Amino acid sequence: MLRDPDIQLDVFPDVYTPAEDTFLMLSALKVVKGEKALEMGCGSGYLSLHMAKAGASVTAVDVDPQAVRNTEENARRNGSNMRVVQSDLFRNVEGLFDLIVFNPPYLRGVVERMEDLCWAGGETGLEVTSEFLKGTREHLSSNGRVLLLVSSDMDDDLLRRSTEGWNREELASGTFFFERLMVLKLTL
Repeated sequence: MLRDPDIQLDVFPDVYTPAEDTFLMLSALKVVKGEKALEMGCGSGYLSLHMAKAGASVTAVDVDPQAVRNTEENARRNGSNMRVVQSDLFRNVEGLFDLIVFNPPYLRGVVERMEDLCWAGGETGLEVTSEFLKGTREHLSSNGRVLLLVSSDMDDDLLRRSTEGWNREELASGTFFFERLMVLKLTL
């Protein structure tokens, strides 16, 4: 694990605990001091804390109120000044960002309980990701980039269609359990 001993992290019950996908994303995450960064689906705030520590002005977003409280608590614990917003994707998000990071729920499955939000990406695994990408362009600065975690379990044709019009570059990948995970860098 790529745990940073300088980041104090508490994970509330039913909030996603940083795992292999989080650390793969972290391995590809490069932040420039002063950038405006947004983490969609922040969970406990682990990636947001790393971006803030690197000098970014961070907005952390999650649909789950428990995750929002968890990120706020971890930001306080680490002396990190970040904006934390409860929002269903971009619904309550304003502004432009140089970097948007999303480790979406990407496994095939339907949300039946609140705790399913962190893994259930819909019947194809892409429903949440597709909705995210629809709102991303209006929140991305002119030279901005998106880091998006995707899975080999997702419907590949739908993923290709969802990312049409974007320049795609694979920054990192790894095989975990039954799937291959990749971090894509998307630019316009």
